[in-house]
Amino acid sequence: MANYRFKVGATVMCNFGEQGWKLGRIVALNYRETTWAEDIFVPYQVLLDDNYTLIYVPEDNDRYCREATVEDVRILKRPDALADIESEIIDVGQYKSDSKENKLSCDNDPKESTYERYRKGRCHCCNDCPKDWSYVELYSEHYRCTLRNDLKITRHEFNLGKFKLGDEINFSLSEDLAGKSGFMQNPTLVRLPPGINFSDDASLRGKVHFDPHRESEYSVGFVAVSTVEWNNKDVGIIRLEINFDIVGNNPGKNFDIKSFEKTQTKARSQAVNILKKLNRTWDLWENQSLSNRAVCDGMIAELKSLRELCEDHPRLDNGRWWAHLGGFHMNVHKLLENTLFECELYLGYALTFGDDYVRYYAEQNLNGCYQKRLLETARFMWYDGIEYILQNDWENAISTFREAALKKDGWGWAVNHGDIWIAEAVATILQGVDTGPNSGNPKDLIWIDEAEKLLEKASKRANESGVFDAEGHPWIREVISSLKGYKDIISNNSDLTDWINEFMIRTIFWCSQVLTGVAPFPPKCRERLADESTLIEKLPSHNALY
Repeated sequence: MANYRFKVGATVMCNFGEQGWKLGRIVALNYRETTWAEDIFVPYQVLLDDNYTLIYVPEDNDRYCREATVEDVRILKRPDALADIESEIIDVGQYKSDSKENKLSCDNDPKESTYERYRKGRCHCCNDCPKDWSYVELYSEHYRCTLRNDLKITRHEFNLGKFKLGDEINFSLSEDLAGKSGFMQNPTLVRLPPGINFSDDASLRGKVHFDPHRESEYSVGFVAVSTVEWNNKDVGIIRLEINFDIVGNNPGKNFDIKSFEKTQTKARSQAVNILKKLNRTWDLWENQSLSNRAVCDGMIAELKSLRELCEDHPRLDNGRWWAHLGGFHMNVHKLLENTLFECELYLGYALTFGDDYVRYYAEQNLNGCYQKRLLETARFMWYDGIEYILQNDWENAISTFREAALKKDGWGWAVNHGDIWIAEAVATILQGVDTGPNSGNPKDLIWIDEAEKLLEKASKRANESGVFDAEGHPWIREVISSLKGYKDIISNNSDLTDWINEFMIRTIFWCSQVLTGVAPFPPKCRERLADESTLIEKLPSHNALY
């Protein structure tokens, strides 16, 4: 039998072309059907999870069949990260927080930007205050902030039945839930029929109007969340789901369906052209035909056009263009534009449409976005640690550097040369020298061994980057030389005063280089292109009447 990638029982994703990827479990290897020639075999037979259909996989490669991630399973098996999950043939498990208690708090330092608190790394790179959580922090399978921070989820589901055009909907929470509030924090308003309005107290009221974006019959699975009682262990995060069906969604005599379709087609054509320009610009960068600055300027201009088009046609293609808008902001973030907020805002808004294709595309990008959060957090924690060094607070500096390095194995956003490990080594040396003893055999000092191991890791990372000459990273070179000098001094029981003064002077110099963004360290973080609150306010609210 051939050496296949997967064994019987493996959970896989199977490619169904335009129908997307489907979840299944491998039930047989080296499979053949009785009607085939005797020498014909295929690698796998797969039992699909959604309808128990048996299929076969013709070739053993990722184009046809790939390993399913935990996020893959969850995306396909539930509508959002707060919903319950069930799977008949696959054990999806549940995420377990690795912290005994969360560090969430809504008593935040007013000096900290509401939208950048994740950079402190305190709550699994989620905002410290659940009341400020965004679409992605609530709904994305790759962020899962509620589960990562071990908060209770209270779920309430209501089925209102069927309605036709002109019917009134008048829903409010039952008596046992009366008084609850906070449900206007990122509700999925785009799923509601035109004319139906949702309020912060979870009431749903209005008259059902015609919706040209939907079929004559459609289902509504509206979701809203309240985080008001996040710190109440009996309540936590409330997920509210309201389901109902609309029938007879047909245009009236005065609605010009042809004109509507023509407008949608024109907008779609404009969006496609913008996408082509974005791809063309990025291709030029990959071919080294354009500078980083030229690429960013060109793409930012096109993204502004795409955002304006999305604002003018917010429901075009069920959120697909919002997802592209968020996805392409990732490209300029890669070139160090401060646009992760835009990535998350628009990809998160795309999730609210409830479209399977759009959600899957958005989640694929959000996987990268969450990794970018980790990288950003590592970088800004590194800066925080540098500040601690300048305050002579070695203990907090060391703990901050360690946490920063753990985010992405010593990497950060444009922090590529082992810089976090260098800084930790310096703080370790300063603490060791400060606490003594500063005489005798260097081999007896544990902190020296710790610092040398950190410098060794940093040196390896820096050398692998290919950026430096044979002498390596200049700060690493200096620290290694200084540490050698320290060991010689204490071995000879000589005076350390001059060594300490010189080491501190050079440490302050290098810390200054880091914080001012001088090479070989990453440049200072660029200013944001737009105010976050303004971008949020520009997102659509309730669907317009036609």
